[in-house]
Amino acid sequence: MAVETVTDVDDLTDEVRRLLAERGPRAGSVTVVAVDGPSGSGKTTLAGRLGDDLDALVLHVDDMHQGWTGVLETVHLARASLVSAWAAGEPASHPTWDWDEDVAGPSRAVPGADLVVLEGVGAFAIAGDAASARVWVEAPDDERHVRAVARDGEVFERHWDEWADQERRLWAVSPGRSDADVAVDTADGPAGSAADVGGQTGNAADGSVAPQPPPLWLVVLGVVAVSLSMRTLMTSLPPLLPRIREDLGLSSVWLGVLTTLPVLCMGLLAPASARLGLRLGVARCISLAMVAISVGNLARTFSHEVPALYVGTLCAGAGIALAGTLLPGMVKASFPPGRAGLATGLQMFAMMGGAAVAAAVSVPLARTLGDWDLALGFWGLVAVVGLVLWLPVDRAVHHGGDRDQHPPDSSHRLPWRSPTAWCVAGFLAVQSWQFYSSLAWLSPTYVGHGWEAQDAGLLLSVFTGAQFVSGLVGPAVTDRVGDWRVPLVAAAVFGLVGQTGVWAAPDAAPWVWAVLLGVAQGASFAIGLVLLVRYAVSPAAAARFTAMAFLVSYTVASMGPTTMGAVRDLSGDYSSIWLVLALLMLAQLGLALLLRPGRPPVR
Repeated sequence: MAVETVTDVDDLTDEVRRLLAERGPRAGSVTVVAVDGPSGSGKTTLAGRLGDDLDALVLHVDDMHQGWTGVLETVHLARASLVSAWAAGEPASHPTWDWDEDVAGPSRAVPGADLVVLEGVGAFAIAGDAASARVWVEAPDDERHVRAVARDGEVFERHWDEWADQERRLWAVSPGRSDADVAVDTADGPAGSAADVGGQTGNAADGSVAPQPPPLWLVVLGVVAVSLSMRTLMTSLPPLLPRIREDLGLSSVWLGVLTTLPVLCMGLLAPASARLGLRLGVARCISLAMVAISVGNLARTFSHEVPALYVGTLCAGAGIALAGTLLPGMVKASFPPGRAGLATGLQMFAMMGGAAVAAAVSVPLARTLGDWDLALGFWGLVAVVGLVLWLPVDRAVHHGGDRDQHPPDSSHRLPWRSPTAWCVAGFLAVQSWQFYSSLAWLSPTYVGHGWEAQDAGLLLSVFTGAQFVSGLVGPAVTDRVGDWRVPLVAAAVFGLVGQTGVWAAPDAAPWVWAVLLGVAQGASFAIGLVLLVRYAVSPAAAARFTAMAFLVSYTVASMGPTTMGAVRDLSGDYSSIWLVLALLMLAQLGLALLLRPGRPPVR
């Protein structure tokens, strides 16, 4: 018998209601609607709509899958713990998977419900004859592929063929399309059709205009505007440190704390920022972050009062932590795979560009405005402009529904037991220690050698500008050579030469040393971010991996500027800072050699 195909969501809901009224519950007292179909076809969105229309509990088979190769095992386990339990009138549960340990996780209890929508690959097989209605969701292969990769990223791209093969083997021996009561094609179609389920825009089923995501140009503008303020808090400070020390009488240690606070926030607040994004929405949280960055920077206008200087820095640092954790996810969710790299490049360009400009103009700005505290507060106005340019993105996202909401993963545990995760976290910790220490003390080092503060600020801008170039080139080189240790080792050698130069011969070639330092730090950090994706087995694992790596690396690195300030105070000169950093670069080189492509993945 031919399967009926519908093209309107209202028609689908009416047909499902008819089937349920005709057949009644078939799993004890529980009525089950099974929604199945290949990955990327739009099952989750469609099931969500059915759940809302029918006032039903929605269960996702994706939460039950036993790893990347366990589709058939998932069907067996879920059928026993769900359907058999319902049929027997017993409490139901479903299996989970511990991606950290790559083993089966604890069973999760299922709330009691009279009507359940079970969706996901294998839903027909799990429900079996207990399904009162079967809905098959489909779309062309190329369109499904684009959707799935846009949703789950590079990790799913690597597993796409393997997963598709499991789908074919499952439906060869279990109920599939031919066993459906109704089919829904979510390919491009007329406005108001089921194509809207697959992510198209048009008229909603009730005749109203369906919410649309913000246009890409608006997101690009917002991302660039936000990114401009992600490093100005830190790079605007070092060229002014000599004047701040003179006016406030602060020691090198306390001056180092000013650079430490934002970095410490970026580490300690990373896990909390991710959870807040899940609760409030990514776009809304970025708006709140920009408010904090604006207020914190503006508070530094009153920095002749020492508490205002430190409280403002802490407030803005918290905002940077929140935005820095969530902005990459916003970029990934808003751009198709073919443009996500470009968007990330623009984000890095804006971040490094803002950092370089802030370092270069801090001293001239202080002279123009009349004092250094006004120069620090100026960057609050830049952040306000960024907030104004971001708010249309926030409004568009929230008007468009829950586009920026990411479902919580079944496991929230960070991969503390993964040797690979610790290697990457250790590498990023050493790299970040060197970066923030260099950021804090490069300008003061040359002021100590008799340079004018403005010239020392320009030197710092060269350091940050070189990072932008190497940060773009480094990942591209990684794609070409295959073994990312090659560019990582090269970057470490460049950094070692630059640090040795500042230590042993600071006036011989200061601009060359600054370029080498910037190239080393930019490439090392950018490739480190690539490794957070390459080593992770899934998007959820990548999120946990990133939270752990940032927590470790930024927390450790936050002590760098202050510790280096203490080294300077104890030794009496700045050269000792660069000797210590050169020794740390040797440690970074050793860690880079451990990061081979074949290391065990992070789960």
